[in-house]
Amino acid sequence: MKPPTHREGGEFAGRGILVPFETVNEAVSAMEAFLSPSAASVITHELARRCGAASCRRTMVGAGTREEVLGRLCELKEEENWGRPSFHEVDFERGSGRVSIVNSFEAVARGDGPPRCHFFRGFLAGFLSELFGKPITVLEERCAAEGGERCEFRFADSLVLYAEEARQLVKNIAREAASKCSSGNL
Repeated sequence: MKPPTHREGGEFAGRGILVPFETVNEAVSAMEAFLSPSAASVITHELARRCGAASCRRTMVGAGTREEVLGRLCELKEEENWGRPSFHEVDFERGSGRVSIVNSFEAVARGDGPPRCHFFRGFLAGFLSELFGKPITVLEERCAAEGGERCEFRFADSLVLYAEEARQLVKNIAREAASKCSSGNL
């Protein structure tokens, strides 16, 4: 595996380590075994959230626009071999949009299974929260570990996403109750 290059003055400016995908997998597997898979995913996400916020502060230095900051993030993470991220449908006023990443280091490291990109999802949440100046939630909608060609995420203001989830839950409950009423099972 060839180490990633770093532009002069980049986030690490040549200071960093190369961690093989296998080591990432072993570290996460050990944390899952010691705690539980759900606890490991929460801890990984929250650690990454702080890393993302700090990375955003460094990345914003000298950048003119939010769009430039997202472009720098994509370039830097590709150089660091995180995968090839790209942003889509970004609404810079609302702080919402979509992100996809081809060859996510987490999906590659962890292999087949349920969504695996807890670190990247947390990193994005922290980075985007810092960039937009408000809490941003990132949801992984598709993961390459499930067999797709890329991982896909949606992000938005945390309150907006929670409201959407609540509306959907109410709709599902109402639909289930109506179904039970019409079948006489209520």
